[in-house]
Amino acid sequence: MKKSIAVATIVAGILLSGCGQKETIREVLVTTPPTEAPAAPEASKYDQYLEMLYNESAQARAWDEAELLELGTTVCEVFDKGGTVDGLLSIFNENSEGKYDDEFYAALMASSVYFLCPEWIDVVREQLN
Repeated sequence: MKKSIAVATIVAGILLSGCGQKETIREVLVTTPPTEAPAAPEASKYDQYLEMLYNESAQARAWDEAELLELGTTVCEVFDKGGTVDGLLSIFNENSEGKYDDEFYAALMASSVYFLCPEWIDVVREQLN
């Protein structure tokens, strides 16, 4: 139930801009580049996204695949609608429940942009610098 509320809150806050953000999520995104998830050539972008997310964050295994896919597509929708990294960080921080959330949210953003909406990779890199 809490995870469904978190997903709904993220969707509702798509266009919020960054206020009150924790630097730790930004630090994880900037200082810990994601490792490339090994995937079979025929693996879909969704399978590759999930594999990378599972490899980068143990907390991801506590979520259903459908929820993770919804979160990943929501991250892409944020950028499609003109949202920013700071806006996402703000939304993530509002929904943070524990110390492992920073790693999960960093992995979520990185794997989403890397596999689900690679057209935003350069924008995210630029906003993080």
